[in-house]
Amino acid sequence: MVALVGQPNTGKSTLTNLLVGQKVSIVSDKAQTTRHRVLGIATTDAYQMVIIDTPGVHKAHTHLGKVLNETAQGSLEGADVLIVMVDGSRKPDKNEEAIVGLLKLQGWIGADGKARPNVILCMNKMDLLKAVDVQDNFQAYSKLYGTDQVMMTTLPRGRNVDKLVNMIIGLLPVGPLLYPEDEVTDQPMRRLAAELVREKALRLTRQEIPHAVAAIVDDWVDDANLTKILISLVVEKEGQKAVLIGKRGEMIKKIGTEARGEIEAVLDRRVFLELFVKVRPDWRQNPRMLKELDYI
Repeated sequence: MVALVGQPNTGKSTLTNLLVGQKVSIVSDKAQTTRHRVLGIATTDAYQMVIIDTPGVHKAHTHLGKVLNETAQGSLEGADVLIVMVDGSRKPDKNEEAIVGLLKLQGWIGADGKARPNVILCMNKMDLLKAVDVQDNFQAYSKLYGTDQVMMTTLPRGRNVDKLVNMIIGLLPVGPLLYPEDEVTDQPMRRLAAELVREKALRLTRQEIPHAVAAIVDDWVDDANLTKILISLVVEKEGQKAVLIGKRGEMIKKIGTEARGEIEAVLDRRVFLELFVKVRPDWRQNPRMLKELDYI
C-alpha cells in the first residue's frame, strides 16, 4: 500500500496513472480535481503496488474542502510507504508546513523532525525549476520533511519514474497479492464515468467553474451491445450552468463527446452518453448534497 499526499496540483493523480499504466484517476491543472480516495493497482511478476491517490491537502473554505482534507488524512493510515508530492519548482510555503504538522500527528515524521525510513519525497515539476534554484529548493524540502530519500521528477515526460518505482519497491513488504492480477482500481465504473465527465468540464471551461462543479450518474442501463448513461453536472449558479451548456449547446456537446470516448475505452463497449446541468445553490456547504454526490 503506497499512499500519496501533498498540496493540490502537485501531480499525485498523474503519478498514480503512470504507475498503474492506464487512467484510473482524473487529471487537470485545477485544484481539487481529485475528490475521492482512489486506489490504483499495478501488478507485475515482481510486485503488486496499490497506490492510494488522495485529494490535495489545502486550507478549507467550504464543507466540501473539510471533507476532502479528512479523506486525505484518513487515507494515510495503514500505508506501507508514503510518498510526499511537492511542486519542486517553488519554495516551500505555509501550506507545506501544515502538511508536515499532519504527518507529525500521524507519526510519519518524528518529534525530532526526521521522517520514517518508508517516507519518500517526490519533487515534481522539475522542468519548471531554474538551475540556479535547484540546490536551494532541494535542501529546503529535504530539511522540511526530514528525509534524504528524495526523487526529482517531471511526470508528464515520465522522467525518473522508473527510479522512483525502484525506491518504492525497496520499501514494500513481502506478502500475498491484495487484489486480483487483472484489477487496476477499486473505483465503481459509475463513479469513474462521472469523474471523466467532470474532468472534461474542468479542462474545457473557464476558471469560475472548477470548484463549483460535480458530476453524478442518474441512470445506467446495459443493453446487449450498448451502455446508456445519463450524467448530471451540478453547479451552484445559473451563470455557471450557462457556461457549461455553451452557445447553442456547443460546450456540453464537446464535454460529452470527449468523455464518451474515454468511457468507451474503459468499458470496452459502445456508450450512449447524455448530459444535463443542474443548479444546486451552495451545494459545497450542504452535507445532504455532499452525501448525494458521494463525497461523504
